[in-house]
Amino acid sequence: MPRDVFGRDPKDEAQLTASPESQNSGATGQEGYNKFIIHRGDEGLGFGRSMNPEVNNKALSDLHPYVQTLSLSDLESCVALENATFPEHERCTREKFIYRLTTCPELSLGLFSTSAPDEPTALLPTYPHSRPPDSASPTKKSTLLAQVIATKCASTGVTDESMEYPSDWRARVLLSDRQGHQEHGRTIAIHSLAALPEYKGRGLGKIIMKSYMQRMETSGIADRIALLAHDHLINYYEALGFQCIGKSAVQFGGGEWVNMSYTITESLPGS
Repeated sequence: MPRDVFGRDPKDEAQLTASPESQNSGATGQEGYNKFIIHRGDEGLGFGRSMNPEVNNKALSDLHPYVQTLSLSDLESCVALENATFPEHERCTREKFIYRLTTCPELSLGLFSTSAPDEPTALLPTYPHSRPPDSASPTKKSTLLAQVIATKCASTGVTDESMEYPSDWRARVLLSDRQGHQEHGRTIAIHSLAALPEYKGRGLGKIIMKSYMQRMETSGIADRIALLAHDHLINYYEALGFQCIGKSAVQFGGGEWVNMSYTITESLPGS
């Protein structure tokens, strides 16, 4: 479930701009989207509470982040990030990751940073599962920093059924159950928004959410984005454009969730 991964103060947050490569050449990532890079702000370079002091002492300017659609090849990194971010009773299971990254990988997004083995990112819990970004850079690794995991559902909000998956999904061709991903649904249900605790308070969650929302708006595949949040995160999501719909009946992780919904506005040509 989404966590408190947003920057505490705007001046402490990293700023997201198009990378020089995409600005100069129009280059895009492997999924056809522009890559992004975080630039160091003028002030507020101190990190929030970190699980690793060596990483904590490094500024975000040492990273070279970009967003990219997740796939099954990112499974181990996704599981490691989930385990580092959530209490056990709120974690997505390994089997759910396999199901979601197999059935609808286009609905999941990762924020990565490319780095060498002698850089601070090598100490991150997701680094051991990282892979080279391309064949031309075999010594570097593309390390997962944050992720959004989602499916589509027919309801207007996240439900217990949408958070599950059909027990026989591997053997099936058409998935028409109420459980799990529903391709015909017009609601994108976010099941996990996670960012490494080492960068807590630096705005990585906001960065990946804004990028994700932009992608979903331009894709035309849904009418809304829905998620569950605890009360203390309502203001954060409202700042991103979400509306609080009220208490949720979902009992996952002990319940006590609120429904948040973002209405996707269709972009007009030339707008």
